[in-house]
Amino acid sequence: MLKVTLFVVGGLFSLCFLGTCLGAIGAAKKGSTSGETASIRTTAAHEKPAPKLVEIRTLLAEYADNEVRADSNFKDQVIQTAGVVDDIKKDIMNSVYVTLGTGRQFEIPQIQCFVADEQVKKAANLSKGTKIGIRGRVQGLMMNVLVRDCEFVDL
Repeated sequence: MLKVTLFVVGGLFSLCFLGTCLGAIGAAKKGSTSGETASIRTTAAHEKPAPKLVEIRTLLAEYADNEVRADSNFKDQVIQTAGVVDDIKKDIMNSVYVTLGTGRQFEIPQIQCFVADEQVKKAANLSKGTKIGIRGRVQGLMMNVLVRDCEFVDL
């Protein structure tokens, strides 16, 4: 009887946790889309904001040291950086992302770069260990430094 009760309670806890994670991901996607659309409208029709050039080591070190300070320096900013590809994957919402780091093994955090739709083919041609340049809008830290609407740029 105790095992059944623990199993049921554990299952309910797992469902609540999964629902919270999915809700947070959906809200982040919805919020980033509507917020970015509004900011795009305020800029000139064909102009993109000039990216803030930042070394990947600096960005990752800032977030590892003090997330609040790093958010005040980088969150909602368009950045451009370069790093070494660690992974090319899809999340549970089927969004393509590339993780970048300095090339160190077991590096946490890394940049988790969610690829813009028109960049998916380029992402499909990447390989682990390749050094690439990216440009995108920083969303903050959630295990990794999340960067949305990433574009690949020449080094």
